[in-house]
Amino acid sequence: MKQKILIYILLFAGLLSIPYLVPHLGWVSLFAFTPLLALADLFIEKEPRHRKMLLYSAFLLFNIATTFWINWISVIGAASAIAVNSAVMMLMFWWFIKSRRHLTRAQSYVFLIVLWVAWERVYQNIEISWPWLNLGNSFATSPHLVQWYEYTGFLGGSVWILLSNVLLYETVRRIIAKSGAENPEGVHPVLYRRGTVALGLAEALVVIVPMVISLHIYRNYQCTDDPVEVVAVQPNIDSYHEKHGGLSQDIQDQRLFSLIDSVVTPQTDYVITPETYTFRFNLDEPEGNTTYRSVMSFEKAHPDCNFILGAITYRFFSSKALAPAGAAEVGGGMWYSSYNTAMAIDTCGIRNFYHKSKLVPAVEIIPYQRYIPFLGKIMEACGGSSSSYGISDDVENLHCKDSTEVGVMICYESIYGDYFRKTAKYGADFVAVITNDGWWGDTPGYRQHFRYAKLRAIETRRDVVHVANTGISGFIDQRGDVVQQTGWWVPTAIRGTVNRNDKLTYFAEHGDFVGRFCCFMLLLMLAAILVKAIVDRKPAAGERASGKPAAGGPVSGKPAASKSAGRK
Repeated sequence: MKQKILIYILLFAGLLSIPYLVPHLGWVSLFAFTPLLALADLFIEKEPRHRKMLLYSAFLLFNIATTFWINWISVIGAASAIAVNSAVMMLMFWWFIKSRRHLTRAQSYVFLIVLWVAWERVYQNIEISWPWLNLGNSFATSPHLVQWYEYTGFLGGSVWILLSNVLLYETVRRIIAKSGAENPEGVHPVLYRRGTVALGLAEALVVIVPMVISLHIYRNYQCTDDPVEVVAVQPNIDSYHEKHGGLSQDIQDQRLFSLIDSVVTPQTDYVITPETYTFRFNLDEPEGNTTYRSVMSFEKAHPDCNFILGAITYRFFSSKALAPAGAAEVGGGMWYSSYNTAMAIDTCGIRNFYHKSKLVPAVEIIPYQRYIPFLGKIMEACGGSSSSYGISDDVENLHCKDSTEVGVMICYESIYGDYFRKTAKYGADFVAVITNDGWWGDTPGYRQHFRYAKLRAIETRRDVVHVANTGISGFIDQRGDVVQQTGWWVPTAIRGTVNRNDKLTYFAEHGDFVGRFCCFMLLLMLAAILVKAIVDRKPAAGERASGKPAAGGPVSGKPAASKSAGRK
């Protein structure tokens, strides 16, 4: 049994990791959970020791294989993110196993699907958030198979994956069973075999139909024809040795604008830099920033061009009441707040800006610091930040001089599908993802991040310009196809055409209805489980009071003696 458990664990971790790591193999996720479902049945039947730890090890191996690269940023941060994310996944599956006490086999599978998808929705809206490995994201390596994300969003993919795995596993399990021996309902073997065939047909339909629909959409979707010329700049400044003090901002600016000058034309409409390109940018006194002055000089020479700049900005506030949450006191009654900002600049200066709102826990935000004030000191001692960045209250598109609305997602905001789609909902004609993926080294991290932008392009049918400091920069069209991209660790600038689009997809307009529905269904199922558990306990209590053995209790082989019999 130990060998079988080990095989199930390794098979699951290996199969589910493949779609996140290997191009064009997103479809592997459609059967990756089957070893884990077999492990669940084994746990229920044999009840081996340390079941939770064994289950945890399966998800831990998966998380390590796919996100080990976080270690490049922080060993403690990587260990925490991987350990917590693995624990959350383990709990979801453990609760599915425990639900079999109160639900039928079919009902427990429904419970697994709605529980998992509901959690993936909730996971996008809490301060300790790391939805990088949400199941629907696994199709980022095969975007042509999920063109229907424009209706459901990526959580539709999570439902597809779980449903396919359940149907496949049940079909194979019933085929392996001999003459319906594992049929607890005592159905006639002929009917049992027919049920197996029906399950197999259902599995085939669940797998094939969405793929056929997706390929049909892919082949027939026509990208809009409303082009603007965009320059994406990848300055390739080493995040560890050059960006923070290794090179002066003047030298970094010389690099940046030499790259821009090599590709910019009089027809260029936008120049876009990566996230946090420049630092110490006072939003109330921008002229004091050397990069801002360089941008304004560029604008004088290219008055028709819009410049989108990524910067670490700050502001001072005269009282705590005026300062945003997470601001730090600097003395003299003054408060200080930093921001991870994207701003639109033209010949008139800063037109408007957006502050990153989905912040990296421990690095950009101290989670729930308002409830645990001393948490900042603990995070600082572990190498993190002692305070939180300020944020925008909601998505804010950048308004440019040609009336174009540019949505901007900063860093890993692009993995939050329901948040990203608001750029289109609020009028974005195309979206820029600005990031600094150089923190992760030459690992799967920056490749995964670039691929996820393909799914966001499909969900919103917006062209995406992915602009990285040292990762991959490129242009992705409305079908999720990469039109142009840079190499890794190459200082360059690329010029491309982006088509604007003002039409809303169903998902962009209505949001994550799949996640909302699963949350509703989960509440109903939890209520039903609670009621059933209470009802199941009442007869047992009544039987004990009357001297009868409780249902489901231990059986001694002898009838329990009643009180009256004892008196006789």
